[in-house]
Amino acid sequence: MSENLRETLLGGQSFSWREEADGSFSAVLNEKVYHISTLSDAASDPFLYEYFDLGYDYEGARAAIAGKDEILRRAVESTGTIRLLKQDHWIAAISFILSQNNNIKRITGLYNRLSEHFGHEVEPGRFSFPTPYELRNATEEELRAIGTGFRAPFILDAVDKSSVLDEIDGLPFDEAMDRLQTIKGIGPKVASCILIFSYQRREGFPLDVWMKKVMKEYYPGKTPEYFHPYEALSQQYLFSWIRSIG
Repeated sequence: MSENLRETLLGGQSFSWREEADGSFSAVLNEKVYHISTLSDAASDPFLYEYFDLGYDYEGARAAIAGKDEILRRAVESTGTIRLLKQDHWIAAISFILSQNNNIKRITGLYNRLSEHFGHEVEPGRFSFPTPYELRNATEEELRAIGTGFRAPFILDAVDKSSVLDEIDGLPFDEAMDRLQTIKGIGPKVASCILIFSYQRREGFPLDVWMKKVMKEYYPGKTPEYFHPYEALSQQYLFSWIRSIG
C-alpha cells in the first residue's frame, strides 16, 4: 500500500500542516513555506529529507509490525505506510503542551493563532511558529485571549525553560522523560510524544484515551515492550486504526 501522507501530516503528530484544495499539503517550517503532494517532493530537499525520516526503512518496519499479531496486521493494512516526523524540538514541545485535553482540529487552530499573533510573516498570510525569543514578552492574559486556556502558564514556563530541550539528545529514555517533565504541563504522555516526534526516540509509546482503549481491549496485560523494537510506530498504526473504526 502507498504512503499515507495525509495521516502522517494531519493525524496528530504535527499541527504545522494544512491540506490545500488540490490535495497537496503546505506548512511554514524552517523560515519558508513548503508545498508537497508526494514524498518525492521532499527527497531532494535536505531539510525535508530529515524531517520525513527518509533514510529509515519504513517498509521493512511496516512488514515486521504487521507480522506481530492480527490486530497490528489490520491496523497496518488499513492505514498504509505512515512515518514518524522529526520536528523542531521547540515546535513539538509547545504543540504537545497544547494537545492536552484537546482534539486535532482545536490544537491546529491554537497552533495557527500562536503563529499569527507571536510569530512573523514568512509569505503573505503565512506565519512562522513563534520562537521562545518571540514569546519572551507574552503575558498569560494574551495567551488566554487566543484560546490556550489552562495551558497558558505552561507555555510561559516552557519559554523560561526552553534550554531544557537542548539537554535531551543522548540521554537514556527514562532520564529524557524526567528532564522534559521539569517543564510545567509536560507529563508522561506529552513527554513521550515530544521524544518520538522530535528526537526520533522510537521506544516511546504515549497513552492517550484512544491508546488506553486499545491496550485494554486488545492487549490486556501487555506493556509497550511487547511492541519492541517498533513501539512508537506500532502506536501510531494502532492510534490511526482505532480512530478510524471509532
